[in-house]
Amino acid sequence: MLDSLPAATGHAQAYAEARRAIRSGLKRVGVLVSSSYSSLHPGYLVVFTGVYSSEVAAQSAILNAHQHGYGGAYARRITP
Repeated sequence: MLDSLPAATGHAQAYAEARRAIRSGLKRVGVLVSSSYSSLHPGYLVVFTGVYSSEVAAQSAILNAHQHGYGGAYARRITP
């Protein structure tokens, strides 16, 4: 996860952040609506990079996100 913004007011900012992440070199960047996932607090747009098959893989990708300017990036399991 790179960032989360309030869904009520953050649409433009979330998609702008996703575009910045792509321009910085991160892969598989997207935006999730947190209300669609039981593992996330509802009411947010979540900017993320990557989908990983294990927590170990996700944790190793955090360093890459940090190197691309996302020092607050963290791994989070997301379930439907």
